[in-house]
Amino acid sequence: MPKDSKQPLASSVDITPGVGVYGMFRSFNYKPWLALGEFLDNSITSFQQSRLELRRIHGPGFKLRLMIDYDTDRDVLTIRDNAAGIDTKRFAAAFALAMPPDDLRFISRYGVGMKAAACWFAQNWSVKTSAIGETIERTLTWSTAEITQRGLTSLEPSIRKVDAKEHYTVIELRDLIHPPTGSRTVEKIKSYLPNIYREFLRDGEIELLWNGQELTFDEYPVLEAAPQWDKSKPSRIWDDSIELHMSDGRTIRGRIFLLKKFKRAYTALNLFWHNRLIMGNIEPNHRPEELYGKGNSFETGRLCVELQMDEYEPTVDKMGFKFQDGEAGLEEIIQEIKKRCGPILRQAREYREPKIDPDDDLPEVGPIILVPGGEIVTTPAKPTATDPYPAPEKPRPNLPPATKEIARVPFSLDGLNWEVIVLLGIGPGENVFVKIEEAKPVDPSEVQRLFITIGTQHPFVLHYWSDDRDVQRLMILLASAIGFGEIAARRAGAKYPSYVRNNVDEFLRRVAYGELGN
Repeated sequence: MPKDSKQPLASSVDITPGVGVYGMFRSFNYKPWLALGEFLDNSITSFQQSRLELRRIHGPGFKLRLMIDYDTDRDVLTIRDNAAGIDTKRFAAAFALAMPPDDLRFISRYGVGMKAAACWFAQNWSVKTSAIGETIERTLTWSTAEITQRGLTSLEPSIRKVDAKEHYTVIELRDLIHPPTGSRTVEKIKSYLPNIYREFLRDGEIELLWNGQELTFDEYPVLEAAPQWDKSKPSRIWDDSIELHMSDGRTIRGRIFLLKKFKRAYTALNLFWHNRLIMGNIEPNHRPEELYGKGNSFETGRLCVELQMDEYEPTVDKMGFKFQDGEAGLEEIIQEIKKRCGPILRQAREYREPKIDPDDDLPEVGPIILVPGGEIVTTPAKPTATDPYPAPEKPRPNLPPATKEIARVPFSLDGLNWEVIVLLGIGPGENVFVKIEEAKPVDPSEVQRLFITIGTQHPFVLHYWSDDRDVQRLMILLASAIGFGEIAARRAGAKYPSYVRNNVDEFLRRVAYGELGN
């Protein structure tokens, strides 16, 4: 309900205890994306607490709008929302240390996050807010240096009159200690935030913007296939609801599903709390070996679990769960998943894509040179006793039908200019991991060309090739290194340089069959 517009004006805000503590916040083990989450948690809580009132005023389509802007010229970071604001009753408590909200049904929990994040980010900051139904806007300005040096125990907010229909909170961070600069940091913010708030984005309840750009969460297609162990059965969609009844009497609900295409950057055991992601596919991805197996197992590329952990308590930094004595822990949760989800876990472990799709997009590998239809070797010369790896007799201008060029990698070494042309062998019988062909120029000053063909039917390629660009790039570079190493060894006078490549082929074949590396 609207609050009384004649509410009293708070005169000062008590900020004790913590004069020394505030100076310590800048040393917290935050990252910009983690600290920003503390502000957004408060905004989402405010929206949830007043959702009915906000939609009564603005209509059923009202959405929470979360706006983060970084002004590089002024070095000012601003976080704004159109939630219900901080009202008179809560205003003073919002700045007190470890004063949690009265209603603990939402994701604001401990009464520490906003102060800690603001003091970590900046030396000086302010909070300006107008609560729904109130006719005043309050602004509290904070200087950690002044508070600690003068030993201040209270701050005086400034007040101005506003319309009772206005509702917002604006946090402005100045004199930044940890500015959100650098392309990697910005990309991390833009991927991390929509990831941890994905449930709110899925429900269409919030809009999240970075410097005016709307941030979205990527969803990936779910696998639809027959069970790998009995392909005579009809196909099904591998996406199941799960309900785990724990030994401590609590219930955990969620879903378990398999991706249609490998995406190791996405898969994880995701643990949510009140729809906010606490642990999961936020680097490093949370993939316990007891559930996902070792290393690059099939499960790590396809298995996704999302569990709602509302009956458990997160840690203060919302990066894990406390799991007190007498409570079920992560080990029991995993055991329950394995008990109840046997078929889908087996499908994750055993399913094999029928083949590599030669029409799939392929990754860039280093500096890529677009192919203008240059000379491509198709038939190498036959080896002789005196020349076991001869240069090809002649090149042809086009690719053979059973290969597809995917990358060119130029580099210089020992005064020679090289170009590695990487092909996919997509025809039947392409089950050799790496085949190599060399085109020696007449003039050594010209580019030395090396043609590498990756056999798409080799067990190792079938096992590990996926739509994950990092995986593709790694395999292309591995094949290029094997091919270049052999050519370099031959030129240095090695007697049987192809032995290394052949043994690598056999080693990786056994890895794919599970005979090694487990």
